[in-house]
Amino acid sequence: MHLLKILAAGCLLFAGTKVYSQNDEAQNVGNTVNSTANEQQPLLSADGKTLYFTRQHHPGNTGGQKDAGDIWFSELQADSSWSVAKNLGKPVNNGQANHLIGFADQGNTMYLDGHYKKDGSKATTQGLSVSRKSGSGWSFPEPVDIPYYYTKSEHISGAVHASGNILMVTLQSYDTRGAEDLYALFKRSDGSWTEPKNLGSTINTPYQEMTPFLAPDGKTLYFASNGYEGFGSRDIFMSVRLDDSWKKWSKPQNLGASVNTEGTELFYMIPEAGNFAYLSSTQNSDGMGDIMKARIKEDAEEEQQADTFDVIAVEEPAATEEAPQPEVETEKPAPATVTIRGTVRNKNNNTPIEASMMVTSLAGDSTTMQQEVKTNADGSFEIAIEQGRNYALVVDADGFIKDRGKILLSGNDNSADITRQILLTPIEVGATVKLESVLFDRGTADMLPGSEENLNEVVEFMKDNPNVTIEVSGHTDNQGRADLNLLLSKDRAASVKKYLVSNGIDTARVEDKGYGGTKPIASNAIEEERMKNRRVEFTILKK
Repeated sequence: MHLLKILAAGCLLFAGTKVYSQNDEAQNVGNTVNSTANEQQPLLSADGKTLYFTRQHHPGNTGGQKDAGDIWFSELQADSSWSVAKNLGKPVNNGQANHLIGFADQGNTMYLDGHYKKDGSKATTQGLSVSRKSGSGWSFPEPVDIPYYYTKSEHISGAVHASGNILMVTLQSYDTRGAEDLYALFKRSDGSWTEPKNLGSTINTPYQEMTPFLAPDGKTLYFASNGYEGFGSRDIFMSVRLDDSWKKWSKPQNLGASVNTEGTELFYMIPEAGNFAYLSSTQNSDGMGDIMKARIKEDAEEEQQADTFDVIAVEEPAATEEAPQPEVETEKPAPATVTIRGTVRNKNNNTPIEASMMVTSLAGDSTTMQQEVKTNADGSFEIAIEQGRNYALVVDADGFIKDRGKILLSGNDNSADITRQILLTPIEVGATVKLESVLFDRGTADMLPGSEENLNEVVEFMKDNPNVTIEVSGHTDNQGRADLNLLLSKDRAASVKKYLVSNGIDTARVEDKGYGGTKPIASNAIEEERMKNRRVEFTILKK
């Protein structure tokens, strides 16, 4: 009996789907686009000839250097360079934070974040706006009617799909799982939009997911997150939609070291035209954040289904009986390896340290690997590990706080060796450690899920060093009322102390104190930098 394979062709798949492989290392697009201000949100026009982006706190903005964001553009020149960027001007720029989400209708409709007021003042409502192109320029932005559009986050990002019928947005809203989540909106046949649909827990974590970009195929999603294992503050990940529920996605994959760095990577997008992906990065930029590009290789063009709801029956041939073939044992090739080289040094004076290093495969790998090596007298080390897997790296030395890091090779076919310089903090009075993964729900002292891992490391440190006492300090940015920020920072420090005490640490060994926004470690001018100031640390008071 023949088998029938039923194919439902109602998926939102679009013609011209392209598959892309490994990126070359991202390169700065140059100082005609980038400045000493903050450049974000790159968006290439459909013909590939105009690069739009947001520039923050630049003297050329409509509201001057205090202006939180204007839309600028640069044009492609005959020699493939970009022209000196120009401000797009009014009415889309008005002295408030202006951000371009994307284009529709062959570039004649512009979607913008936020609502606009005729007098240029800040709107009190939330949502998106549209501006339409005419012979005289862009029209005054009018609000888009989107039901239940709400966010309590200051972060702004989104994207318009190439079809013009799907909007991807970042919100911290009614059903958000923690910090910012990714949502999709769909255009109805009458031109109205649905309410935002959360993309589900495979994509969204209790941490921050942001800057979504949906590829022209309608199913490949690129986004930034600090909720998965990464190289730096925020990394770019990719996931593929598995059905029409928009809640089932493949496991997000890190795009690897050619794109992601120890800095912050955001706003990754692949234009319809050209051979480069564009993104913004704070790594090795000549300002706070720069527009970068990474060459992509087109592997193949997939055959796409029509956008219909026909059911197609595909008849498979009947199985035929064949004589059994003897099994032939073949020798499996040895797995490819990557060499990690580097040095371990004292954070304070850069002197080499003899340390013990433990490499273990991260949870979720099909097999478990554990390897211990010791540094040489000059602090150098060399570790060979299997390519294509993810590892935890713990570095331990007498008199120093353990360093815990990760080596992420899954989904990365690049066999190039990796260099790491590891700086250990000595256990001495005054030493301060930032608790990178201890995060809180916005405006509260409620720790987000996942903070426990970092706190358990502090518990272990305190138990390994029973004479040590510490101060847990809470810090905020400088936004809002200083007295409320001070109270919030105190409450967050108290929450951390409560966790440590509940896990066996004597309350007398832990002081908690809030400093509000009085001790910044980064600029408060832009949101990406303010995030660094919102932190919890511990400082050794006695050893």
